[in-house]
Amino acid sequence: MRRNILLFLLLLLCVPTAHAFLEDLCLPRNKNQPALNWCIQPNKLRKNPNRASAVQTLDFLTITDGRSMIHADSTYFIAQALGYRPDVAYWIVAYNENADYGIYKPIDQCGTEATTNNSGQTFISAAFNGFVRTNGNTDGPLDHYVVSFSPNGQGTDVHGAGGVQALYPLHYPPPGQPDPYQLTLTNLRQWAMIPTNDAGLLCTVGLTASATTCVGDPVMIKGRVPLIVASSKLGIPLKVPAGPKMLDSPMRGSDVTTYTPYTALESYLNNAIGTLYLAPAPAPKVPLQVARIGLYLHVLQDSSSHATYCGDDAPSVPGGRDPGTYMYRDSNGNIQLRFGTGCASSPHLAGHVQETGTGDAPLPLRDYVALNNTVDELIAFGNAVALKNGWIANPELLPPDVTGGKNAQGDSADTLKSVLVGTIVSGQAYSRAEVYQSGVVTLPLQQTATLDRLHAMNKALIDYGNKVKARSANPDKFFAFQTMPGNSADANDTSVCWR
Repeated sequence: MRRNILLFLLLLLCVPTAHAFLEDLCLPRNKNQPALNWCIQPNKLRKNPNRASAVQTLDFLTITDGRSMIHADSTYFIAQALGYRPDVAYWIVAYNENADYGIYKPIDQCGTEATTNNSGQTFISAAFNGFVRTNGNTDGPLDHYVVSFSPNGQGTDVHGAGGVQALYPLHYPPPGQPDPYQLTLTNLRQWAMIPTNDAGLLCTVGLTASATTCVGDPVMIKGRVPLIVASSKLGIPLKVPAGPKMLDSPMRGSDVTTYTPYTALESYLNNAIGTLYLAPAPAPKVPLQVARIGLYLHVLQDSSSHATYCGDDAPSVPGGRDPGTYMYRDSNGNIQLRFGTGCASSPHLAGHVQETGTGDAPLPLRDYVALNNTVDELIAFGNAVALKNGWIANPELLPPDVTGGKNAQGDSADTLKSVLVGTIVSGQAYSRAEVYQSGVVTLPLQQTATLDRLHAMNKALIDYGNKVKARSANPDKFFAFQTMPGNSADANDTSVCWR
């Protein structure tokens, strides 16, 4: 027994940095498992669903390659439902997932991962690690655990009844408006919405000095991203300089010492093999704008998710002593990170397991919030960037704005969100107690078996595409929806798999 306890404690000490959303489609750990399987075993292994078991912790340490269906499949579905061409939708997803892995190698429905030696090679993303959740040499962990800035330096303007996070979901910048609290998302959003391939301005944790410059040296961002609890000294130490965001950096133990700034992103895309494969020949390389929106959506989706767990600091009850998670400027001008005492690994990990495979029960609230935000931002990007660049294949599906304007089929953003993501069936919006009934994108996520979840999503995508095509004023010119490369609406189709 004592040996088991020591082993469990050792595992906890090794838990990687927190992130969301966790993979839920993974390669099998052994030949007796299905082609795609669970990444962390379901909560039936433990009576308390809000605490990770030792077995689940071990699964986390040995997690195999895969993807998150919220970051990937759901986002891909939503993009096409808003009129995006399937190849543009795919590359948005690939760079969304790149933020977790540093390189995204898709897995087909047969359970084969794309490599440079099979037919999946053209769908592999460029490789860069500046957004990676475990890269302590950059602000990468803070692209997944997004920390609000506290202008008063005490966190009370961020948390508590009067703080910006008192409104659920997690406060994120309204379009076109400066935000003194959510610096990371504000800066990342304006960068993602640039309609041209101008490099724009992207700063470490969003610390801008002006519209054209970043806060720079000698300011440092310091702190320790917790692994077990915030009060523990165990965690990923961060001590990175303010300045331009680093796209690529040497990882620990590497002989490489060169840091590459974000302005090199377009050259990385041009040197990768991926193209807009449905564009007229010769197919162009993946555009800078497409990669940028994918990276931004990942950070936004993680922020939406983190609003409800890992102690991410819902307003404290009267008399509560936890000042929450925030960053602030110290007396020396440096940026210090402060993590709330509720940020612990076990409930965070358990929360990830709850994000899909819920059966008859609805998904956690954070899932609906993240995907509703995704609809809004893909509408904004569609109108500001994608339409002008010819990346919207079915413009009749794209609403002109998120404030009530209707698309050519008569649907507003709110209507589409209710159909795609879900409708509130009890409680009130922004009450933190609302309960959703899933829509056509989220209902497949409730499937308890991994392969069933994937196949239900693929079928729902094609069925929905056929439905909106039937409503089209010009069905003969409608660009048919497509499943992601390596997938099919037919669960038994192996011809789509990598060769």
